[in-house]
Amino acid sequence: MKKAPLTLADIKNKIDELVGREVAMQVCRGRKQVKNYTGVVENAFKSVFVVRLTSGSDVVSQLSYSYSDVLCGEVVLVPRQHIEVN
Repeated sequence: MKKAPLTLADIKNKIDELVGREVAMQVCRGRKQVKNYTGVVENAFKSVFVVRLTSGSDVVSQLSYSYSDVLCGEVVLVPRQHIEVN
């Protein structure tokens, strides 16, 4: 049985849960150009969300994307797990 696709409201709720957490991102920029970033989801607004980059070679320190970018698969967010070492 095929899984029901996520709606924009579902995606917004999931990203709201990620605010303040570190995520790994994969961004498709077209024509086989894929960028990987690590950052923290800073804010989730009505139509867009903002990610502050923590690593990468680009000069940009913040990126913003719409929820439809996630719906279309152009942006993939994966929460990062922090492992504490004693």
